[in-house]
Amino acid sequence: MNMRLKIICILFGVIYLYFLGATIVNEIPSFNEGRREGAKKAEGLFNNVGSEKTTQTKTLFFKLKPISGTYSFPSSVLNLKTGNPISTEISVAAAKINSAKLSSWVKFAYEIVILLIAFPTLFVIVFIPILIYRVIRSIVKNEIFELRNIRRIRWIGYCLLFIFAVETYVNFIHTFLAREFIQLEGYRIVFHIGDEFYWLLFALVTLMFAEILKMSHTMKEEQELTI
Repeated sequence: MNMRLKIICILFGVIYLYFLGATIVNEIPSFNEGRREGAKKAEGLFNNVGSEKTTQTKTLFFKLKPISGTYSFPSSVLNLKTGNPISTEISVAAAKINSAKLSSWVKFAYEIVILLIAFPTLFVIVFIPILIYRVIRSIVKNEIFELRNIRRIRWIGYCLLFIFAVETYVNFIHTFLAREFIQLEGYRIVFHIGDEFYWLLFALVTLMFAEILKMSHTMKEEQELTI
């Protein structure tokens, strides 16, 4: 196989793994916060049996836009280097709400559904690097046009689409809850798909690459039959 194609495919796989690893590392604080909230909830259930009651909280992540328009800088923070306030604009926020105020259907949409998709998401996150490793190994062995390798690449694309759907769903639920419980002066809470698009982009590129390989495999078989 062409050495240039082999190098490009290997670099693509390495960057793929780096992107996935960086995303997982960035999500560790959110995971730890969710673990702490789960512990507080369990503590609250325990204390409800006794005399003391613990307030249950939930952390929301949501996007903001100034009511006065983009780049209007409605907020200000103190610049410690000069001692003077500077105009700022907040685009992403995290806040805690009292989860005891959530309605039953919202709790189902958030807690139950998130719990149901948590294990498939964890499986997908572990499954993708395994598939990428097998694809890279097949590339090194000049087996890139084999059908099993094409299926692996397709499954990577499907897994990335699943992650995109999960991230978008969580983003939507957080935005909905933030609008229900939070109102910030000078800002409106908006639903915006940002980083989630990276998962969609990688998924589409991967599926497109798989289809190109499938066409190449078909052409190769036709040439062999012709010969």
